[in-house]
Parts: sequence; C-alpha cells; structure tokens
Amino acid sequence: MNSSGSNEQRASFPPVVTAVICVAALYFARAVLVPISLAILLSFLLAPAVQKLERWHFGRTGPVIVAVLSTIFLLAAFGWVVGKQAIHLAGEIPDYRDSISKKIEAIRGVRDGGLGKAASTVNQLGSELSRTIETSSPNSQSQTGARTANGPSAPSSRETTRRPIAVEVVNNQRSLRALLGPLLGPLATIVIVIVFTTFILLRREDLRDRLFTIAGLNRIHVTRQAFGEAANRVVHYLWLQSLVNLCFGAVIAVVLYFIGLPNALLWGVLAGVLRFIPYVGTLIGAALPIILSFAIFDGWTRPLLTLGAFATLEALASYFIEPILYAAHTGISSLAILVAAVFWTALWGPVGLLVSTPLTVCLVVMGHYIPQLEFLSVLLGDKSVLATDVQLYQSLSAMDTDEAQRVIEQCLREKPLRDLYDSVFIPVLILVERNKRDGGFSGDRRGYLFQELKEIVENLAVRYTKENVQADASLPINAAEQILADRSANAPTISVCCLATRDEGDEIAGMMLAHLFLRAGYDAHSIALGSHADMLDEVGEQGCGILYISALPPFSISSIRRLYKRARSRFTKCQIGVGLWGYDGEVDNMRTLLRIRESDLIVTTLGDAIVQIQQFTELAARPS
Repeated sequence: MNSSGSNEQRASFPPVVTAVICVAALYFARAVLVPISLAILLSFLLAPAVQKLERWHFGRTGPVIVAVLSTIFLLAAFGWVVGKQAIHLAGEIPDYRDSISKKIEAIRGVRDGGLGKAASTVNQLGSELSRTIETSSPNSQSQTGARTANGPSAPSSRETTRRPIAVEVVNNQRSLRALLGPLLGPLATIVIVIVFTTFILLRREDLRDRLFTIAGLNRIHVTRQAFGEAANRVVHYLWLQSLVNLCFGAVIAVVLYFIGLPNALLWGVLAGVLRFIPYVGTLIGAALPIILSFAIFDGWTRPLLTLGAFATLEALASYFIEPILYAAHTGISSLAILVAAVFWTALWGPVGLLVSTPLTVCLVVMGHYIPQLEFLSVLLGDKSVLATDVQLYQSLSAMDTDEAQRVIEQCLREKPLRDLYDSVFIPVLILVERNKRDGGFSGDRRGYLFQELKEIVENLAVRYTKENVQADASLPINAAEQILADRSANAPTISVCCLATRDEGDEIAGMMLAHLFLRAGYDAHSIALGSHADMLDEVGEQGCGILYISALPPFSISSIRRLYKRARSRFTKCQIGVGLWGYDGEVDNMRTLLRIRESDLIVTTLGDAIVQIQQFTELAARPS
C-alpha cells in the first residue's frame, strides 16, 4: 500500500509544472493546433445550418457539402470584392494628388509656424551642446592634431578608380517564388481548415462519443452537459457577433457613401470583418478610411465626420449593444476577455486573437463542471465570486453605504423582498453576531452596522407597503411564494408582536418579520429592544394575540427559555412562535431543550413564519 501511494505521488506533477507544460505544448504545437481550432469554430458556426438541412431529408453528406461550399463561395466573394475595390482605389490615388499636396502644405505651414520654430530652436541648442562636448573631448583634440600634422589626406588610387557596375541576372522562378511565398502559407491554412471542418461535420456524433469515452462513462452526464453548454455558448456568441459585425459594416458603408469617401463598400466590408479580431481589428478597420479621408478631401469637415462616424458607432456597439447581447451567452468578464486576448495572441499570433473569446468560453464552462478546474470559472467568469450576503457584510463593515445600497438594489431586481430578508439580511446578522462573540468587531463599528441595517429595514418598510405589494409582481414567483396568501378579509383582526431575545440583531430580525406580516395584511408590531419585563408590558398594551420571539445564533438557550417561560405564563391564551433564525439542527431536540409546548411553533426562516401565520391565526381566533 505504501509503495503504491508513493508511486502515485511520484507520478503527479505540481500544478505550476503542469500549467507550464500545457502552455509550452500550445506554443510549440501551434502549427497543428491553429488550423484545428479554426476548424472547430467554423464547424460550430455551420452545425445549426447542417442540422436544419438534415431535418429536411437532404441526407447526411449533402448538407455538409452545401454548407462547406457556401462558406468557400462567401470567402471567395469577399476576396473578389476586396481585391476589386483595392485595385480601383489604387487607380484613383493619382487623382487625389492635389488634395494630398494641400494637406502636406498645411502640415508644413504648421511646422513653419510657432511650433516649428520652437522645435527648430530646441534642435539647434542640442547641436551646439553636442559640438561643445566633442570639442572638449581629449580624443577629439588628439585626432584633430594628428590630422593637422599629417596634412590633408589624399584620395587613394582605389577611390579614384571607378568601380564597375554589377550586372545581376534576375531569375523568374525566384521572383515568382518571392511573390507567391507569402500567400502559400495562408492558402494552405485555409485548405486545411476546410478539410478539417468537413471531417468534423461529417463525423460530429462519433467525435462527441469519443470525447465522452475519454472523460469516462461514469461522468457521461456531466460531460454531456458541459459539451452542450459550451457548444451553445460558442454558437450563440459567434452568430450574435456575426450579426453585430454585419450591421456595423453595413452602417459604416452607408455613412461613408453619403460622406463621399470613395470605395465605401470596401471600407464597410473591411470594418465588419476586422471587428471579429478583438481590439486590434477595429483600429485597423477605422484607420485606413480615416487616413484616406484626411488625404483626399479638401478641408477638415468630412475627415472629422468620418472619424466621428467610426467613434460613435464603435462606442454604441461596444458599450451598449454587445454587453446586452453577449452577457447571457459568454459568461466571461470583460477583464478576462482582455487577458485572454493577450495570452492567446502571445501564443498563436493574430489567429490567437481571433479565437481568444471562444476558447475562453470553453475554459469557463469546463470550470463549471470539472472540480479540478473550478479556479478557471472563478478567475474568468462574470459571476460574482462572493455571495450577496458577504458583499453586503463587507460593504457595511467598511462603512460604505453607497456600495451596500447598490448590492441591495441589485438583489431586489433578482428576487422578492422575502428572499432578500431570508437569504441576505439574516446571514449578515449572523456574521455580525459571530464576530461579536469572537471579538472581531469593536463596539462602535458593531453599533454602526446595526444602525445601518435598522435604517435600511425601516426604509424598505416605507417603500414596500401593503398598498404597493404588487410593485414586484413582475418577479418570478416560486411555489413557496404562491402559498403565501394575504390575510382573508373575513378573518378576525389579531395583533401580531415581534420581540427580541438579547440584542439589536434579534430586534432587526423581528422588524423584518413584522414588515412581512404587515405586507400580508396583518396588524403587526415590532417591540423596541428593552428588558424582558418592559417588552412584555408593551405586548400587553398592544393586546397581542400572536407573539413571535426572535433569536439569532449563537443562541442563548437560557435567555430564550426565560423569555418564553415569562411570556407563556403571562399570556396564556396567546399563540407563541419562536424564531430560531438560521438554525439547521433538529427542531424537536431544540423544542425539548427550550421546553416549548407542542401547540407553539418553532420556525427557522422568515418565510416559514409567514407561511404558518394562517395556522396561528386560526388557533388564536378559536374561542377558549
């Protein structure tokens, strides 16, 4: 047993070594991995169309051939349009010689103006300073003296003799190779990508089954989920990006046409296609037409319009349209997109920049489903790493009221008020109580935090009253929420009181419970924190029929038992519920420990108390 364990330890590598090996493999195998990656992305993009054609009973091979040939046709058409427009532009450049000359003269005028004179003065001062340094150097003085003593050097016979002009015979094959050499590499990559894409589309089910087998048949369900989610995210991202870039290029072409820039179709096509390359592609697609507009147009109006058109459309697409469309389909943060672009570009060059986002999407999905790769989901994902209650706790601990309010508003947009109280506020109060017990909070900071939470609950009580109970009706309602019925109109009016066991944390929990009772239509009151005798006196003044005792962990068994005993002996006809918020143990054991009657209730969440209030109301309304 020991020998096998030692063998396993020797066979395993540290995570850093494994990461370095993987990165090195990606770099040195890029000649093979780049075409495969492009083929996989292209197959993802074409797979929906192939599946739709297969449903129309076109067979198995026919749809793949149609999809691949259509792709080749589109690439050829794009190359033909770009080439034709580029040749046309090259032929028209001599016609813009006058405008270019005027721009050069304008720039020269700026150079000859005040700024040019200042630059010339700086250059002269620098030259004089360098001459002074050279004159004061002893080496330069000795060299000057030697030249003076020897006299001016006479030109050598080799310099006076003219050298013959070398005649070079140009090899046509060599020139042709130099011309076609740069094109052979990309053409070969395109051919390899098309062949791989065709093979992947024809054997996609077989390849998927092989991936499932590699992952292990015992994890086939998880592998299927991960593969399906990654494929859906990548496909949706690619199609949405294609749609956005197509619209961007079309709008640019139309705008440049009305501005009067020649070859507007060429610049629109380039702008749309180059936007597939993050960051760099947009700059290249905008730089060429902007520079051309500055060169060919008289004045500065239309060049500035061209610059403004690109800046406005890019800002609209990048900061408004794409975040809305991509947020639900990529699942990666903006910083992760930037880091991934730098990383994959360093490994694979421009192609790495093109495939950086889809590859990062796959890594994030793998982090969701593979525990060993969970750190990828944490580092690259767009979801918050900290839970909402921890975020609120940190902001309140740092006395950052604005951040705390932002967290609350974000939570209210995603869940109803009851869930906010139960899943966020109660855990925050529990964290405060634990830090209070462990000595992690000073008295002033704990008091500030309790005061802020109390004010937040009071503001929510004003904001969410019985009259605007339907304000959050647009939120999805689950089954537990549906059984929360308002108080029946024919039910007797019974006062409900909530009082704390020990401190302000218990009081705030009671305030939240009273607020939920009020929203459900009950006459609820939150008793201010005080001594047990004073709080019970106020309960008696309210004529309370239902009483809830609020307690947060760590539970003080003696305080809860003493308060319950005094309330039970004083209000014999009152129904009493004990709220042990956040308690996850056996309720029956706690009932025995606290000596609570069977007719009284123990609840662990505010939602349970709200759901069971109807039962308490019926018991309290029965004649004794």
